[in-house]
Amino acid sequence: MKKIIWSLVLIGVIGGVFYFSRGEEATLKPSDFEILKVEKGRIVEEVTASGKIQPINTVSVGTQVSGIVERVLVDYNDEVKEGQLLAQLDTAVLVENKNDAKARLDLAHAKKKVADLNFKRYEKLYKDKLIAKATLEEAEVNLAIADADVLTATADYNKAERNYGYAQITSPVSGTVISKEVEQGQTVAASLQTPTLFTIAEDLSKMQIEASIAEADIGAIQSGMKATFTVDAYPNDSFAGVIKQVRLSPTEESNVVMYTVVIEVDNSSRKLLPGMTAFVQIIIHDVNDVLRIPTAALQYKPNAAVRKFLPKISLNLNPNQSVVYQLKNGQIHPIVFTRGIMDASYVEVKDGLKEGDSFITEHIQKNGRK
Repeated sequence: MKKIIWSLVLIGVIGGVFYFSRGEEATLKPSDFEILKVEKGRIVEEVTASGKIQPINTVSVGTQVSGIVERVLVDYNDEVKEGQLLAQLDTAVLVENKNDAKARLDLAHAKKKVADLNFKRYEKLYKDKLIAKATLEEAEVNLAIADADVLTATADYNKAERNYGYAQITSPVSGTVISKEVEQGQTVAASLQTPTLFTIAEDLSKMQIEASIAEADIGAIQSGMKATFTVDAYPNDSFAGVIKQVRLSPTEESNVVMYTVVIEVDNSSRKLLPGMTAFVQIIIHDVNDVLRIPTAALQYKPNAAVRKFLPKISLNLNPNQSVVYQLKNGQIHPIVFTRGIMDASYVEVKDGLKEGDSFITEHIQKNGRK
């Protein structure tokens, strides 16, 4: 009889342990999770990029004639006006070429005058039937040749005169000299290509950034959008700009298609220098007082131990929908909501959640680790 009683007691103890252990596993506690609430706040959606700061317009000044540089009248950072003399080449050879061309032009005019007189004389003699028609035709041909020689000599003289003018190297625009590639006494050769002697930035109070944007982000970029940027030279300063152009010619960097976005910048302070690297943030959306949750909440997925507390339902999500999980009455429930804009930290809640609703961001294990 005692054995039967002890057997019943043992069975009861085992059943009680099993019952209470099942009861503990039947619910989840808030302390098992990191739980936050839907709140209102600001979301700034932006695209980041980098690029070089450059003047809006730069002009390369060269020479079309060869020679020795006789004078250099400007230096780096000098402000110049349109038409101002920058440098001058030695003109000795150019003057000789010009004089030679002038002499040949004068000779061509003299020969034309003789040919013209001969033609008129032969024309009169032909009318009087004193010479053959062939003689008159020959005089007419000589006059045409003389006319052509005058045209050739005139072109040669004009070219020599123009080359003489090229020895005076002037600025085509008003601006700042940012590059000087020539010194006094240097010989420049322009036989094959025009050598660059100076580079002039037309207006350094207005600059531009040519930033490279990946194809995944370029669809959100439009002309007129605002941008901010920083440079290493002034790490505590933030500068502003406006997108002027999205260039349609793509490039490829490490198998990623990139597009050039031109950003206009006001440089009235003259802090920004050509060639500086700008780290750009292009603001796509900037909204305040909207419902938001941390983007980290979208990364939470119930593990195997938690999934048994999930209701067996099928979720059919649209492309603009996501799921977060709520803890209610010891059970975990998936909540589908519609996303809006998002930045690196937060995602906007369009519908499906309201302010103050709780959601799980992380599971905390029994040892306290996440």
